[in-house]
Amino acid sequence: MNMIKTSDLRKLDVINMEEGRYLGSVCDLDVDPDTGRVLGLIVDRVTPFRFFWGNKHEDLEIPWRDVVVVGVDCVLVKNRTWKR
Repeated sequence: MNMIKTSDLRKLDVINMEEGRYLGSVCDLDVDPDTGRVLGLIVDRVTPFRFFWGNKHEDLEIPWRDVVVVGVDCVLVKNRTWKR
């Protein structure tokens, strides 16, 4: 089993592998404080704002069970409905 540091996960692009859609970049992890297990990824999504005030940032929480592979350049996830 290959190990990865949590600091290496930050800023990795997250791609929905079923649609090939860019979801955002990893900005944080949801970790169980009792066990130290990763529960999910927090993804910073940038969505275009309809008015002239620039981009709107939303956080998207993806459960760890939906992560298919963590690569060198990106994280591939399954297509599911995640909470914002």
